[in-house]
Amino acid sequence: MSIRRISAIAMLVFFCGSTGAAIASPYPAIPEIIAQNQQQNQRGNKQGRLFEQLNLTAEQKQRMQAVRDRYKDQISQRMQAVRQARQELETMMSGTTANASQMRDKHRQIMGLRQQLEEVQFESMMAMREVLTAEQRSRLAQLMQQRRQNVRNRMQNRQQQ
Repeated sequence: MSIRRISAIAMLVFFCGSTGAAIASPYPAIPEIIAQNQQQNQRGNKQGRLFEQLNLTAEQKQRMQAVRDRYKDQISQRMQAVRQARQELETMMSGTTANASQMRDKHRQIMGLRQQLEEVQFESMMAMREVLTAEQRSRLAQLMQQRRQNVRNRMQNRQQQ
């Protein structure tokens, strides 16, 4: 599952107020969203920069970047650990050497790794939230709603093809 899809699902779960289990992280990965938005814009994306859409001041931009930098490695490492463990479980499931107990243990490991990832993402989100004004938080919620709708539209288009 791509980071974009995970982020979109996570934001959907978070902003809808759902407390149910989700395949992806139930907390938004705001640092990844900002990083993705910046990368997309470097490729000429017409959506505009998230920073510009939130009308961040120069100081806020610096503070957001500092938060992103502070959590980037932790998030990346935990995401990689989840991916690796999932790949190992998939290998176990398709093979004949692992028994059900070993696969359940691997699944529990994945769940623990996901929880660690979610905790770091949540802390990052809380740190970034502190940088935003109430108006900017509201605008971010609107932007995320638009993003979710775009994801839904793309998924529906793929299903129709």
